[in-house]
Amino acid sequence: MRSNRTNLTETIRDALEEMILRGELQAGELLASNAELAAKFHVSTLTADRAVRLLVKDGLVYRKQGVGTYIAELPQRMAKKIRIGVADSKFPENRLFDSSMGIRTRSSVQYLYDHHCNVKLLDYETFTNRKKLISVCRELDGLLISMAFIDPQTAANLRGLSIPVVVTNLEESLNLPFHQVVFDNYSGMREAVEVWNGRQRKEIMIIHASHKNSLLRKKAFEENLAEFGYDCSRLETVCLDTERESRNIEISCYRLAKELSSRIRDKFIFSTSDVISFSMLEAFHEKGLESGKDFELLSYDNLEGYNYIPFGKPFLTTVDAPRIRLAERAAELLLQQIEKSAGETHIIRIPTRLVIRKTAFADEKR
Repeated sequence: MRSNRTNLTETIRDALEEMILRGELQAGELLASNAELAAKFHVSTLTADRAVRLLVKDGLVYRKQGVGTYIAELPQRMAKKIRIGVADSKFPENRLFDSSMGIRTRSSVQYLYDHHCNVKLLDYETFTNRKKLISVCRELDGLLISMAFIDPQTAANLRGLSIPVVVTNLEESLNLPFHQVVFDNYSGMREAVEVWNGRQRKEIMIIHASHKNSLLRKKAFEENLAEFGYDCSRLETVCLDTERESRNIEISCYRLAKELSSRIRDKFIFSTSDVISFSMLEAFHEKGLESGKDFELLSYDNLEGYNYIPFGKPFLTTVDAPRIRLAERAAELLLQQIEKSAGETHIIRIPTRLVIRKTAFADEKR
């Protein structure tokens, strides 16, 4: 394990490198002294000096004996920056949403910074105004856009652009002439159904939200069940109207679980979202029901894998939608198309996978 001192050194080095690559620190400019850097980053001068030495080693700064440290001219490949527009949803200040979706945006932007790109964050209104969009895109080399921004109006405006466009965070491909990076929900669902099929096949309840992605997850789960010979007409399904309850989703899930608690014993529950699952588990446990014993619960998202851990340690058996991998692959695809486009439209599917914890299949050896 790396020491905390090493982590601090690299954190400072990375922050200074980013300022240099963004142009906040210009070639020939005097870098702050070790004492000033130590005060700014709340570290010792020794740690600050180690960070600067790493920058010297990488050729980003150079030292003049007795004078100070200066920003170096960037190599040509680093100096010529690619300009990327990034459009993603603005999420509420809620750890659940920040863990599950905010990390995707941060990961794609960080990937672009790491590859020496300039990033411009764009809002939804820009895409609804065709003239404004065309004007903005004259200064860009490519667009990375979340599916949340895609509707008939914005899609029509995007069609006329001459720069590459990559749409990400999809759970099904779109019939649009843009590059797309899509979660393959079938792979993770199939793993889960295979495990379920090899055990005592309990009756199934599906609890899902009313939004499109939740319905796609429900569909993928049902189609996998059907392939294993399960009669889906026997399924008990419960829908949570998330459009009507969007501001109080956790409370609504908790109340729904209270109502369902008398019906779930000995059942296998598939929940289409960890957001739903966490609140339901709280209600079920308050009713004296033990997950993995009185009922089994399979979820979707893997928020616990992205550092939201409401039960103290990872607990929820879930289908992992690998958001960091999706974000980085989308950014990588966009840069590839900017560098060399063959006039083709690429659709890339990122596999999901089953993560077994305590709420289902806990005794399964994998």
